[in-house]
Amino acid sequence: MVRPMSSGRRLRVLFFLGGPSFYQRQYASLIAELADRGHSVHLAFQRSKGDLPAAARPSGDRVTYGFAPERERTDGWRTVAWMVRGLADLARYAHPRFERATLLRARMEEKIVGHLTKSDELEPIGRRIALRLAGRLTAGPDAALSERVIRACARLETAIPASARIVEFVRGQAPDVVLATPVVNRASTQVEFLKAARRLGIPAATCVASWDNLSNKGLLKFMPERVFVWNEVQRREAVDLHGIPADRVVATGAQLFDHWFAREPSSPREEFVRAIGLDPARPYVLYTCSNPAMTEVPESGFVHEWVGALRASDDELLRGVGVAIRPHPNDEGQWDRFEASRFENVVVWPRRGELPVTAERQSDFFDSLVHCAAVVGINTTAMIEAAIVGKSVLTVLSPEFAQESTLHFDYLLAENGGFLHVADSLPEHAEQLRRALSGGTDDAERRRRFVEAFVRPHGLDRPAAPILADAVEELATLPVERRTPAAALVLRAPLALEAVLVSLAVRLGDLRRSRGRKASRRRLRGLARPIIARVRRVGAASPRSGG
Repeated sequence: MVRPMSSGRRLRVLFFLGGPSFYQRQYASLIAELADRGHSVHLAFQRSKGDLPAAARPSGDRVTYGFAPERERTDGWRTVAWMVRGLADLARYAHPRFERATLLRARMEEKIVGHLTKSDELEPIGRRIALRLAGRLTAGPDAALSERVIRACARLETAIPASARIVEFVRGQAPDVVLATPVVNRASTQVEFLKAARRLGIPAATCVASWDNLSNKGLLKFMPERVFVWNEVQRREAVDLHGIPADRVVATGAQLFDHWFAREPSSPREEFVRAIGLDPARPYVLYTCSNPAMTEVPESGFVHEWVGALRASDDELLRGVGVAIRPHPNDEGQWDRFEASRFENVVVWPRRGELPVTAERQSDFFDSLVHCAAVVGINTTAMIEAAIVGKSVLTVLSPEFAQESTLHFDYLLAENGGFLHVADSLPEHAEQLRRALSGGTDDAERRRRFVEAFVRPHGLDRPAAPILADAVEELATLPVERRTPAAALVLRAPLALEAVLVSLAVRLGDLRRSRGRKASRRRLRGLARPIIARVRRVGAASPRSGG
């Protein structure tokens, strides 16, 4: 049971995230809660995610922000770490439990094998060995091989030293706790932040940002003092799928959705419906689009077919029902080509996907949910948000989208305690939608039970952000085991040699591109000396160096 700190101690929290919009969407409520309690928070964003927009800048002297450091391109450990983490992620999808997850497996294979094949940051021998192993992992399901490779990669991960550059950054921030999210990205570099915290004896935690993160991305490749998840389902995933000890996983609820529970619409229904371009005299269905990364084909084609099926229905209600199509925030403009005007009482709104992070955008999204008669989608977080505000939610299973190939989709199904109305065909879906629009479905209790278990496991009346803040305060009191196992130090020596070879390959490649082959040969010896010296220092590291 998580308890708030009783000492009144004010903490300094160092929080590593992706981009600023990610922070605004997922963790703004936690940051505000920590700041309100008197703690200071520094947000460290990935430079590759772009500049911080002025509108997203945190305010107040308790919340600061900046860019997180990363290993330099010529640091050979960067590539060694990528190979170890990438192969672990590939091994994950070689397990039979992911046999039906065809899209997830194919996506991971494409990215990992593609990088191993094309990257100019690998040396030939290491590339050949990694590709041979990748070939075995992608040949077909093999539980024994999957588990063996994951265990081996975990041992190698322990042997990879923390980045001196990142350690110095963390030391300079002098935090009491370190948080990182999402960590589960493919071959995630965020492992480096957790390792730096361990090196310095600072308690650290992984924050699981969304409901699908533990089942459809990469592995958690480092065991921090805590892993913060939403619910008991994710707690089991962390233990069973990622090997995290159960006593390190804490379910706090989904702070992402706190603001939906007590919210009121910002405009009356008739005014809102008229403003977005629909007939206010008729009910409307909100179609919430999924992340394009989760679909093999553009969703707009299916939506066109879906609307056509409604308009061709024998039922007058379905023929005239309004349709508001909400593009996903990651949409790349496919809806610019969608001709909604071909159908009566159909709009794409907003025209481009918008992340509901500002007050205005949150109000628009909430109003579109609360004023609709039902919600339809393929496989998206908006389905959970619709359940929170009390709407019937429907979907149509389609081979194009293979919803059932993703493990997290199962949690929405009625047989697993979910709330979703699932149809195998458009005619079956049309009948389900007709009943929902006519008030003929009795799913309110199912939705309530799901929301309580999945979103607010500590009680529907308890917001998750304060519970997560309590967990962060408790994290600061935990001891940290800094000792690096002797076996890891033995493994570090051959890895250090590979890091040297990679660093030389990268530097030589850069020289060839900039000065030509002859000049690169003349400078190669000079480049090698400091790298070899660094390896010798690594090899002489004490077993109590902490990585």
